Amino acid sequence: MADLMYPKRRSKKPRKKHTPSIIQPRDGGCYLCEKLHGDYSVKRTEEHHVYFGPGQRDISEANGFKVYLCRKHHIHAGGPEAVHRNHETCLIIQQDVQRRFEQTHSRDEFMALIGRNYL
Repeated sequence: MADLMYPKRRSKKPRKKHTPSIIQPRDGGCYLCEKLHGDYSVKRTEEHHVYFGPGQRDISEANGFKVYLCRKHHIHAGGPEAVHRNHETCLIIQQDVQRRFEQTHSRDEFMALIGRNYL
């Protein structure tokens, strides 16, 4: 390979760590349907990274800061309670995840990861 004009790199990118959600099992239930409406029925859900933005999606993935939401509660056009459309709904989830994280870690550790206090 050394005789090639553009030799290939031998190193691989580090694999991302896919941690399960710290707040909800992946059982087919929508987190917001359960919390806001008491609807525990099984639905088709999508993974939502609670803290998003530059670099925070990877942090959310690695630390399990994610919930499973039905399309109505996840996508922009899904309805008035959709997390990407309604700041109050998004804040509910962010606060719940921060509270759960702080049961086993300190607030300083959370601030070091996310950089903002949601409580």
